[in-house]
Amino acid sequence: MNGTGILVGMQFAAHKIALTWAKENLPEANYQEIRKSYHATLKWTMIFVVVCCIPVMIAFFYLAMEAPFSKSAEEAVTPEGATACVLARVDYDGNFFWTHDSKKYEYPLKDYGFDANDYAFGDKVNVYVDDAQNVIKVTAVQEGMSIREIEVAVGVIGAILVPVLLICCVYLPIAYRTFAKPWRMFYREFSRK
Repeated sequence: MNGTGILVGMQFAAHKIALTWAKENLPEANYQEIRKSYHATLKWTMIFVVVCCIPVMIAFFYLAMEAPFSKSAEEAVTPEGATACVLARVDYDGNFFWTHDSKKYEYPLKDYGFDANDYAFGDKVNVYVDDAQNVIKVTAVQEGMSIREIEVAVGVIGAILVPVLLICCVYLPIAYRTFAKPWRMFYREFSRK
C-alpha cells in the first residue's frame, strides 16, 4: 500500500472513530444530522470528481497527447512533398544524419545552405522528408520551447491544476456552507479533543 493509500485509510479510520463517538455521546438527532452530513459529503465529493474533475483531466491530457494546435501549425510550415519532419543530429564532419528503419541517412550541411562551422557535434536540424526519406528541406531548430512542448506542458499542468482549483474554489466553498457543514463543524471540534 502506498503512502497516499495509508493516509486515506487512516483518515477514514479517524472518521469512523469520530462517528462512533458521536453515536455514543450525542443526542440521536445530532448524531443523525452529523452522520447524514458525512455520507452526503462522501457522495457529493465522488460525484463532483467523476462529473467535473475527471472530464477536465481527460480534456487536458488529450491536449497533451494529441497536441492538435501544434499539429496544425506544423502542417502549415511543412513544405510541399514532405510527409514527415525528422530531427537530425550534426556529426564531427559537418554532416547531419538520422536513422529510419535501421538505415542511416547522412548529408553535408553545406549542400543545404548551412555553414558547418556554425554547428557543433550533437546540434540538431529539422529535416523534412518524403516517404522514401529523400530530403525536401532542412531548417534550423529554433531556440526555446517548441509549440508542441508548450502544448504538452499546458496539458499536463492543466490536468493537475484545474481540477485542484475546481475543488478548492468551487466545490469546497459550496460544500462547507451546505451539506458538509454539520460534519465539518463536528469533526473540527472532535479533533481538538
